[in-house]
Amino acid sequence: MKKTTTKISREFGAIAILDALGASYYTEPEIEKFLSSRNRVLDELNAWVEEPHGSVTLEGHDLVTFTFNDTIVIVLRGGQTPLGFDKAISFAAVIRKFLVDSMARGLLFRGAAALGTFRVDEETNTVMGDAVTDAAQWYEKTEWMGVHFTPRSYLELSCMYELNGSQSRWAVCPYNVPLRDGGSLKTYAVNWPKILMVPKLSPWRDELSPRAQLLRSLSEHRVPLGTETKYANTVAFFDHSMRREAEVSKQKGTRKPTVTKLSRKDR
Repeated sequence: MKKTTTKISREFGAIAILDALGASYYTEPEIEKFLSSRNRVLDELNAWVEEPHGSVTLEGHDLVTFTFNDTIVIVLRGGQTPLGFDKAISFAAVIRKFLVDSMARGLLFRGAAALGTFRVDEETNTVMGDAVTDAAQWYEKTEWMGVHFTPRSYLELSCMYELNGSQSRWAVCPYNVPLRDGGSLKTYAVNWPKILMVPKLSPWRDELSPRAQLLRSLSEHRVPLGTETKYANTVAFFDHSMRREAEVSKQKGTRKPTVTKLSRKDR
């Protein structure tokens, strides 16, 4: 019988490729825990996208996730037109939630996000195209826990900010992302520390400060020789984000960056 082939159309959107830190050191019980926690986080992420969340303007059917061993690919399908500013920032918010929810379950990820075109076929677990190639070149280059936009996508996002006139940095913020070769990359980083400042969004429900929550979470992981800078760089980015929040609050005339005064729009 002759097989029929279905043409997979090229479309616009955004993609993030994320790599689990420390997975190469997992024992068998840790592998089982990783797989269970990873699936739980992805299920919760898909359910979260189905609900309205203030400035997050996505629909659940637009988001597709793929898993390849300890690598996760999150795709936002945008159809036949390039993503607008709101959709691009909403995608960063989705990645932000994934990072923090994973952290709360003992999983650490680093990776790269890209805007552009690709082809997706969920039935055959296939995703390929320019944006995929772009993100794939960068997702293992960094020395931290976090997600950054590729150099080309940084330029595209910068253009969007320029045209939109927005000063909001609730989902991304400019940062010199540390690289494994000792250098750094000026780009936009997903602003995941922001979530820890909002009680309704933070996955932790205790009385610890956001910084203490982060340090406790990181301290539960092994830190093999040669990986210590990843953890130090992660804390450094958290501190950078907190300083930015303090500056924003000061400019708004507030005394300190208190979480109770953040509006839904700011989140």
